[in-house]
Amino acid sequence: AGKGEAWLIAFTNELRKLLPRPYIISHAPQAPYFMGPPRYPGGGYVKVDKETHGAVDYYNVQFYNQGDSKYSSYATLFVHSDGTFNHSA
Repeated sequence: AGKGEAWLIAFTNELRKLLPRPYIISHAPQAPYFMGPPRYPGGGYVKVDKETHGAVDYYNVQFYNQGDSKYSSYATLFVHSDGTFNHSA
């Protein structure tokens, strides 16, 4: 566990060295990857965000193809999502 996070952190930090601002770096993870442990023991995007120290300019979070989780209203998108990934709002 955690190999994906380590690779993405190293890649992003090196990319930021090669592409300093004003170049923009974005990532497009699915919302559940921000749930962190215990769902993602390696930390998921919680760890990636913390250990890239602001190298990612913005996240274009994907809120589709999430099984039975629905992001169909303000409440389920920002307050409390429902379904399988109910802690990803």
